[in-house]
Formats: sequence, C-alpha cells, structure tokens
Amino acid sequence: MKTGLQLDCKFVTRRGCATAVKVVQRFVILLSFAALSGCQSASSESRSSIDAATLVREYESATAEIRRRYDGKEIVIRGYAVANAVMPGEGADQGSIILRESDRSAPLTCWFSREQIREFAKIKGDQFVVVKGVFAGEAGAQLKFCKLIKIE
Repeated sequence: MKTGLQLDCKFVTRRGCATAVKVVQRFVILLSFAALSGCQSASSESRSSIDAATLVREYESATAEIRRRYDGKEIVIRGYAVANAVMPGEGADQGSIILRESDRSAPLTCWFSREQIREFAKIKGDQFVVVKGVFAGEAGAQLKFCKLIKIE
C-alpha cells in the first residue's frame, strides 16, 4: 500500500510498519482538526461585541481583572453615542467619540485617527454605534485605533 507518508520500516515487520503509518496519519489528521478548531474559536470570539456600559461597569468594579482580560486586545464595542464625534483639531492626531448608556453613566472613550475622520463624521449623536478598537485601561476605559463598524 502506497501512502503519502514514508517510514523506514527496515527493523519492523510489514504488518507493524503499516500499523505505524496509520497511527501517524491519524495523529496528523487529529492535529490538523485541533488547529482548525482553535482558529475557529478565536475568530468567532473576535466577532462578538461587548456592550459599552457593561464594560465600563465591570472596569469600575474590577479594573485589574478587566485590564488582564482586554488590555492590548482588539475588541468590538456597541454603545450609544450621545453627541457627534470630536474631530482632530489643528495639529492633533486623533479624534474621539464618547459612548455611554445614559447621561449619568461613566463614559467609554473611543479614539480614532485622521484616516477615520470620514467614517466617524457620519455619527450625529443620539445614535447606537458599533466600533472596533484596542482596549487601553491605564487611564479609564478607552479604545484606541478605533474603526467604525456600523451606525444603527
């Protein structure tokens, strides 16, 4: 029987060699499935979004835990933009949008670059938005390098 995997069977009987080849093939197939399923769970996790108000509440009650979980990671946030996005001023590199649940809730600031001005200019306030950015919790709940995914 010819297979894609060749083993040197000098010291093993033909029957033992065939068994060894089958075992190695099965191992390679299982390893491939494990790698593919790992990729699937990582990609589906990155697509799920987190409510801005929930993230801020959790950040305020367990800052260290939230920072361990999200700092430096790209996450998708959905929230209510109560006002227009603030565009970068003269000499500034970034603009921002504030997401919150209500006037009394703590804000989540989403920072975006000049390249994103056209997209964020579409936000007129009193709108529900979905953004993607890198969580940075060193000075409050913030997202950096934000990109607007959609306005609802």
